[in-house]
Amino acid sequence: MKWIIFIYKVPPQPTKYRAYLWRELKKFGAIYLQDGVCLLPDSDDVHLFIGALGEKVREFGGQESTFLSSTFAAEKDQEMVDQFNLARTDEYNELIPAIERLHSYFEEEELWEFDDEQLRKIREEFQKLLKQFQAIEARDYFEAETGRKVRVRIDRLRKQLQSL
Repeated sequence: MKWIIFIYKVPPQPTKYRAYLWRELKKFGAIYLQDGVCLLPDSDDVHLFIGALGEKVREFGGQESTFLSSTFAAEKDQEMVDQFNLARTDEYNELIPAIERLHSYFEEEELWEFDDEQLRKIREEFQKLLKQFQAIEARDYFEAETGRKVRVRIDRLRKQLQSL
């Protein structure tokens, strides 16, 4: 398996630079091997992302290096995949309370009789949940099992909403 290792260092001040880089790397699903050293699976999308992020690091007055690695032993590859899956599982699990809350509307409301305002709020909440799910799914490089389970629950909610 091939991996992209992104190493960066930016000045300690202003701290907003570090926060920006951390947020962007998190959005793309990177895992940190140590401070300023991130790992992502090799893909064209990741190359484009890291290229743009490297420009930002230099713009912030920092330094960056990017390496392509294919030297991990099979067990080390699996360890890295497991770390990615664990990170995505944690993110998927954060969605479960919202899924359960939406599902409870259908259990509690007799015959699913919602007024227009309730229905609007439920649909807005579902769209927000769906957007969060899709963002996680986009960085779920190794298809964590929890993602499949959450997708089933979201699809069930979608069908319930469509039936109204």
